[in-house]
Amino acid sequence: MSALTGPKIELEPESESEDVSPGARWLRVVSESNAWLPLAAAVIGALTALANVGFHWAIERSHHLFWVDVGSTMGVVDIGRLSTYDIFESGLAGIPDNWWLIPVVPTLGMLLIVVLDRWFPGEMKGYGLPRFLELVNVKGGYLRRRWITLKTLSSAITLGSGMSAGIEGPIAQIGGSVGSTVGRALRPSFDRLRVLIACGSASAIAASFGSPIAGVMFAQEIVLIGELQAQSFYLIVLAAGISTVTSLYLTGDHVILVTPEFDWPLNHELLFLVLMGMLCGLLAVFFIRSFYAIRDYFQRTKISATALPLVGGLLVGVSLIFFPQIASSGYATMNLAFLGEMSAPLLLALVFVKMLMTGVTLGCGGSGGVFAPSMFIGVAFGGGFAGLVNHLIPETIGEPGAFALVGMGAFLSAATHAPMTAIFLLFELTRDYNAVVPAMITSITATLVARRLMYDSIDTYELSRRGLDLHAGNEANILRKLYVRGLVSKDFQPIPESMAVTDFVRYVTNSHHMYFPVVNSEGELTGMVSIQDLRGVLLDADAWPYVVVGELARKEIRAVRGSDTLHDAMKLIAAMGWEQVPVVDDETQRKVVGMLRRSDLQDFYQKRLLARELHG
Repeated sequence: MSALTGPKIELEPESESEDVSPGARWLRVVSESNAWLPLAAAVIGALTALANVGFHWAIERSHHLFWVDVGSTMGVVDIGRLSTYDIFESGLAGIPDNWWLIPVVPTLGMLLIVVLDRWFPGEMKGYGLPRFLELVNVKGGYLRRRWITLKTLSSAITLGSGMSAGIEGPIAQIGGSVGSTVGRALRPSFDRLRVLIACGSASAIAASFGSPIAGVMFAQEIVLIGELQAQSFYLIVLAAGISTVTSLYLTGDHVILVTPEFDWPLNHELLFLVLMGMLCGLLAVFFIRSFYAIRDYFQRTKISATALPLVGGLLVGVSLIFFPQIASSGYATMNLAFLGEMSAPLLLALVFVKMLMTGVTLGCGGSGGVFAPSMFIGVAFGGGFAGLVNHLIPETIGEPGAFALVGMGAFLSAATHAPMTAIFLLFELTRDYNAVVPAMITSITATLVARRLMYDSIDTYELSRRGLDLHAGNEANILRKLYVRGLVSKDFQPIPESMAVTDFVRYVTNSHHMYFPVVNSEGELTGMVSIQDLRGVLLDADAWPYVVVGELARKEIRAVRGSDTLHDAMKLIAAMGWEQVPVVDDETQRKVVGMLRRSDLQDFYQKRLLARELHG
């Protein structure tokens, strides 16, 4: 028997093995097939529609509990009845009786969040969409089933008590949890599970607004970070369609945003639309930075974790006395702005109050999203901008409500870097094809400005601050977390820069290396030389004794440190076009400690890809 071939081993076919049960065998066949994906997408769409109905019912019941049941006992007016109050027109005389009790209601809501957080630490508080995106795109897509209940409960308490946040972020996470739960039952690969989670998120947005196309775009642009594949696209479309139909069947033709019919003239107003789009882009960058600045401040404060949500509830409650429109998602206020029934000073004031209080709500520990606040800010700014233009140049803009609607899409697209979501959302809300051109102009303009000034959206900024770039892909993020020191090769031969080329040629002949770091008398890196660099002097052998290696070495060579990430090293090797780069010590950054080879990096990268395919 040959030692190279080894003994011949007969293996039974796996399908006939007694260790594999029929149930496990069936599960494996199903999980490796694509045939079940459409059915799973349809089930996810239907279940997410049911979850959406329950989510909205929970928010309505929570609002009734805090502002009607408890509020009426204290003599506090229902905050929902104050959406038409304008402090700039009515003054302080319009403030309701027992106004000092208004801050008590959101504070009670945050007190309840504090209590629940003790039972479920880390899962009741804060803005959860960045963590959701990280789990979906980097960490295997494992979402806990209890998120469906916990996100519903925490968001209902936060929004029902009047805190300033949105419903779309939590409902997208709830839908994603539904998709993850259904998908994991059949043990799919990582990529398939991501698609099913995206189906759930798309279904959630589609059911909330009755906008299936906007839901599909939300999943593609935000959840999957712009990754578009034919198979994932049709599954997401199917899930969003089923969810919309199911939601309409359960709730009827109920819509949360009502847009009147507007005249969309293609005249001088287009210039003001472009200007408004540019301003929305600038404003979105300010919102993103201020939002995280407020969160950072709350995280650094010395106030205890128990008292912090109560302080936030009190701050939001005080703002509700003067600006009750910023409570919860603010859809009633948006509908009034579409009708042009709000003054420009109030709308412009609401822009900054909503920004501030949304940061306070989610920074102090409230649960919710920023999708609806972004829409609210865009509506307020668009309507206020149109009112201001008409004040400065009378009768310039015919329908300020139309600018409020388009402003909603512009600011939303700039804050989320998702223009297609915003454009299709406006189209499906208005059912008016004439609205598409203004929506495209403002949304694309706003997004271009925002992306020019800030690489990240409000959903990915937190992750980028931790060194995680979702746009770079899963493998690139893995390389960002690993360091050069783990792949350094100690097998290298430094060459003194004073060595004559004659000696170097003799030395190279007996070496298996192709690249050599060149060092000075103190052992510090001064350049790199390769066998290719000898070609220039091969024909002039008489000059070899008079030429030293230092004259051949490339001085512009860049080295990496052991503390640099593999991602940075890969970019450097690609930019230089070399097969190896020297690795220097972290202290002096001059002493050569090894070499990093392109082949080692590529092998490591390929192994990571294989591990992802095998283990998800």
